[in-house]
Amino acid sequence: MITLDFGCCDNKVPGTYGVDIDIKNNPNVIFNLDKKPYPIKDSSVDRVYAKHILEHLNDIYGIFAEAWRILKPGGEFFVEVPHFSSRVAYSEPEHNRYYSYFMFDKLIASIPCEVLQREITFHRIFWALGIKYLANKFPDAYERFWVYHFPAENLKLRLRIKK
Repeated sequence: MITLDFGCCDNKVPGTYGVDIDIKNNPNVIFNLDKKPYPIKDSSVDRVYAKHILEHLNDIYGIFAEAWRILKPGGEFFVEVPHFSSRVAYSEPEHNRYYSYFMFDKLIASIPCEVLQREITFHRIFWALGIKYLANKFPDAYERFWVYHFPAENLKLRLRIKK
């Protein structure tokens, strides 16, 4: 099974091949993910992780298109970004975008896929209060009315590629 970690930084997902622009992060492949095409064969990868990299990139549709191109039919694409209400979203000047639950709609629609997971994550104190459950059951109401009272941490998305 071939698994890639896009923008692996210094905390590469165990068992993956890291793809990163910075040689200091010791990636397996040194590459700028804003450049296309990626130096990876069509339909050759089983799984791609893109954890905390989309907010750094300029061409987010491009990374979805390239992930679709290189993933095998039935391959999985896992994305994690900081939610716009998270302090982490604003912690680095290199962050180019801020993500809401509904920003994923157009990205998901840009490639043939099945949504396996789509989730707003929270600090564990909010789990006990039921905020995580309610926010994911009613994401529009959460982001319109409650987001700044109960800030989220991340957004997670897991897609199965259709070809």
